[in-house]
Amino acid sequence: LSGMALAAPEAWAEKKPSAPAVALKEDSAAAQKARRKAIAAVKSWGIQLRYLNRPAIAASPFDMFVIDHAPHPKKDVEIPFTPEQIAPLKVKADGSRRIVLAYLSAGEAERYRYYWKAEWDAEETHPSWLGPENPNWPGDYQVKFGDPDWQRIIFGTPESFLDRIAAAGFDGVFLDRVDAYQDVEETEPGAADAMTRFIIRLADHARRINPGFMIVMQNAEELSPSRSLLSRLDAIVKEDLMYGHGNTEDLNPAPMLRDTLTNLRRARKSGLKVFTLEYVSTPDKIAAVRALNAREKFTLHLTE
Repeated sequence: LSGMALAAPEAWAEKKPSAPAVALKEDSAAAQKARRKAIAAVKSWGIQLRYLNRPAIAASPFDMFVIDHAPHPKKDVEIPFTPEQIAPLKVKADGSRRIVLAYLSAGEAERYRYYWKAEWDAEETHPSWLGPENPNWPGDYQVKFGDPDWQRIIFGTPESFLDRIAAAGFDGVFLDRVDAYQDVEETEPGAADAMTRFIIRLADHARRINPGFMIVMQNAEELSPSRSLLSRLDAIVKEDLMYGHGNTEDLNPAPMLRDTLTNLRRARKSGLKVFTLEYVSTPDKIAAVRALNAREKFTLHLTE
């Protein structure tokens, strides 16, 4: 765990587990079981990151909903949600429980976020961990996600991104751009391991705040061979599982689909819930997507 000093090997070998340490381990296992049981029961889900309509979300039938962590009354202004604003979203119209997750980009910095500083706009004064702008998403920037300064922005202090989300009463986070390591792995061979360690540290910190806090990762299913990572996650969301090649509605190449399914099945076998998100509009593609997800027992959300 972050910040914990390990004893020397000899002392560690001689030390017997104390009752509190054993209880903590048991509580962690119980908390993981409770989180995964709750998210496994989700049969439908939705996502809305802009122009949030809280009454409409509260009235929706979805068992799980992903929203931004704060509304944006102006382009570069964020006003964090309060627990009193999030609580009604957790209750469906029939009185049953809804899981509410907050969006968090772990692998890119976003210019419109509260943490952005004006001096970062100038190359000579931007932080060393800040990289070039994403040409496909203006306002989003590459980061050195293994850098401690970036990680402190994301978690670990009352003003960090994840900690603000937890304080607002969200059930967990929806981690996006974990797959950002793929943008740099050709020049930085250890990028996948660095991202894996980052997400593990993030999850461990979240559970110290709240053992019931859910961690849902979007994409980056290629990291699923890491058992340590999978043990920290509660679910994986795969965007564009079947269609979306080349940022179109084209069918993904067969080898791509095969490899993705292998990774998602591995995650599911480890106890994770698998969600999918597709952006298709024609009846034939919608039917094909639904058939694949039904066969794989994935929980699909089709965007409108």
